[in-house]
Amino acid sequence: MADQKKKTDAESLAQAEEKAAAEARKARNYLVNKEILVKMTKKKAEKLRKARRFVVNREVLEVNGKTGTGAQIIDLSMNGARLRLPFCPPFMSQITLKFTLQTDTKVLSVVGRVIWSRHALDKGWHEVGVQFYQNYWELDQLLRLEYR
Repeated sequence: MADQKKKTDAESLAQAEEKAAAEARKARNYLVNKEILVKMTKKKAEKLRKARRFVVNREVLEVNGKTGTGAQIIDLSMNGARLRLPFCPPFMSQITLKFTLQTDTKVLSVVGRVIWSRHALDKGWHEVGVQFYQNYWELDQLLRLEYR
């Protein structure tokens, strides 16, 4: 009787270990698959972009007619921009930006709408995605000349 109890205890212990090992494999596979999915999603999003994006890190002179006060354009294309702002504009609100590019001394003015926003790593700052109302072909040409 005692032998049989030891056998069933050993069997149940072995089953528990197998179950724990299977759960660990499942968790590891989930993480690997999740990483692969994230990479594929990023690549797909890049392919869907209509225009080349340029990392510019430029100071914004004016936002909606007020001085930029540290606002920056992180990246820019002829269709939109990613901004770093000290305030969070409402979703789908209109935004007007004035800035200069490194090679050009004239002030460029663009108009678009806010399509996304999130908190930036710096406290009190926000990253904002802006989609321009029109394609700024001249902006694309200037960016291509600057970033050869």
